[in-house]
Amino acid sequence: MGKSLAEIEVVKAIVVEAGKRALTRWGSVQAEKKADLSLVTAVDRETEQFVERELSRLYPGYAFVGEEYGWRGPEDAPVWACDPIDGTTNFVVGMPHWCVSVGLVDNGIPMLGAIYLPVLDELFWAVRGEGAFCNGTRLQARDRDDLEIEDTLCMTSNSLKTLTAEANTARGSLCATVGLHEGIVDIAAALCLCLEAGCQFRYLRGPQVDIGALVHAQRTTEHFVCGPPRLIAYLQKTLRVR
Repeated sequence: MGKSLAEIEVVKAIVVEAGKRALTRWGSVQAEKKADLSLVTAVDRETEQFVERELSRLYPGYAFVGEEYGWRGPEDAPVWACDPIDGTTNFVVGMPHWCVSVGLVDNGIPMLGAIYLPVLDELFWAVRGEGAFCNGTRLQARDRDDLEIEDTLCMTSNSLKTLTAEANTARGSLCATVGLHEGIVDIAAALCLCLEAGCQFRYLRGPQVDIGALVHAQRTTEHFVCGPPRLIAYLQKTLRVR
């Protein structure tokens, strides 16, 4: 078994355990507001600490960046990017769409990712060069040259967004995702999923997103599109920034 395939088995086990721990407090935990007015709970913090502790014990030379506690470790090392509870608002109010998300990026390349939705018992995972999967089913995004009337396009925002939407783009439930100001902790795992499912990750203005630069900036600063290539080209011609 290759190194990345061995690592993904570890990561899958960690996100599932973290998700099941969090599930015991789903819809029954108090929340507080962070400086950016987003919600955070003790479960977010405890889950990130658990994931970081487990990964640091197994991979002591790697860095780690999380939603709640930021960057730990060397600047130039492979980095685990974790959103401990992606969809905290949903978690707090008892809605099912939240997940634990962990991705590994090395030299600007998404190497692997795992996303677990405990309420739905869905485990998404991908390894570079080995494909993307959900509960054992291989994922392949469907490309097209324009939007059809029944297509669903995810437009993320800071006030209204689902959990890691790109995972559903890889699966084909969403035809593409358009986002802005999303953190590397939100999208690192989903990036590997999408790339392995035949998608691209580009700025709305055209070029591919420099993932290495994004890791260090930790947040996108302009509109991006994640989806299959022909559909991205259509959206780049159609969508305009106000």
